[in-house]
Amino acid sequence: MAHSVRPPSENAFENDIQSKRNDAIDSAVGFIASFGFFATLFVIGVLIKFLSL
Repeated sequence: MAHSVRPPSENAFENDIQSKRNDAIDSAVGFIASFGFFATLFVIGVLIKFLSL
């Protein structure tokens, strides 16, 4: 018999875990993606300002 760490919940969504991956990985990917996007916008803005002199 498998021993559950947590007792079953009345909330049906808590018992159906879709992903057991570490959330830090997903958070890092989201941070890097958003940082890359805004850094790209910043570089484009700097290039436009530099080239319009």
